[in-house]
Amino acid sequence: MYKDKESLNFLSKINVDEFYEKNKSYCAMPFKEIYGDNAGRYKLCCHAKKMNWKYTTDNTKPFYYFFSPEMEEIRNKMLTGKKIDACKVCYDLEKTGGESYRNGKYKKKYSVDIEPKNIGLKLRIHGSYCNLGCYMCHPYNSSTRRNELKKVFNNPYEGFVGAGGGDIYKPIKYQEWHDSVDDILKNIDLVSYMNITGGEPLQLPSHWKLIEKIPDEAAKHITLHYDTNLTELRYKGKSIFDYVDKFQDIRLGVSTDHYGEKEAWIRYPKDIKKFEENLIEARSIIKTINVTVSLLNVFDLHEIRDYYWKNFGIKTTFMNIVRGPIFLSIRNFDDKTKQELIKKYESLDDGSYIKNELLLPKVHDLDKLKNYCDSLSRSRNFNWRALWNEF
Repeated sequence: MYKDKESLNFLSKINVDEFYEKNKSYCAMPFKEIYGDNAGRYKLCCHAKKMNWKYTTDNTKPFYYFFSPEMEEIRNKMLTGKKIDACKVCYDLEKTGGESYRNGKYKKKYSVDIEPKNIGLKLRIHGSYCNLGCYMCHPYNSSTRRNELKKVFNNPYEGFVGAGGGDIYKPIKYQEWHDSVDDILKNIDLVSYMNITGGEPLQLPSHWKLIEKIPDEAAKHITLHYDTNLTELRYKGKSIFDYVDKFQDIRLGVSTDHYGEKEAWIRYPKDIKKFEENLIEARSIIKTINVTVSLLNVFDLHEIRDYYWKNFGIKTTFMNIVRGPIFLSIRNFDDKTKQELIKKYESLDDGSYIKNELLLPKVHDLDKLKNYCDSLSRSRNFNWRALWNEF
């Protein structure tokens, strides 16, 4: 059905809202993006659950996976409204009548699109080096995070393994990286954007090698999206500004979870002064500030939004919600606090994502958060309790 001309003609004429209302399974991402994580797995998107299949980034090239029989089967199931186990996160969000990534973010981005062209790549194949150890980051995405957790808890995956995460960093080998890059270059005419993430992507040397390999003619039709902490704009004489004329567009999504000292603690050891200087320098290519909502910033979202808009003219998004380690999730507040927060953010852009998480049942007492942050504070010599009086 995915390649059937009658289906293509039908979908070109449908009412998008009606289609999403009737079809509770369809999502554009399995049709439009190739995603691979730092555990070496291909998934349907960054929010999807892991799949029980043979395809990994070390045994399968990206486009072979994308056009595999198993992916074709998933796409065909979606077109007929059959739900996919890996998409449970979105289905659960929709149970409360709220917006999910499927019928919100991705619907707005792609509408209904099933043609195998203009494909996006979000492949974590360049390593996990990162200069920050953000308190909520999955350890397989940051070398500094793993080192801190090992030092403090004697476990580089504290709070994740055995608690819903269960995933460890699996570095891609030299030959595997080259095979993946060769595959991308052979199919470069199908690529419309590349979402480059890490680790900290602007500090990953193999990422620079990849974008230099892309032919100039092909690059004119490709947009580069970066998920960056923006603490460094340059790497060994290389600058992202040097590639602005080569690619169709370059847009930075800046990961920031607060401002001032609270931001410095959450995203330790962040140099706030240098970061804000970089915000000013890179303003012309910054798309959004992307906040990941957790127990330590959920009371301050209006203030965070206003701070970055008034001082830098940058819009803030709140679609990302901490769901691991689970004891940092906002679902762990008492019912009274949850209702107060739901009311507080009912008119906030992306407020439905916050509401949906708050409606989920409590899993841990807040003592788990406090003990965890106390342990990090002792290692960092930076007292979190002096900043968060509410705890």
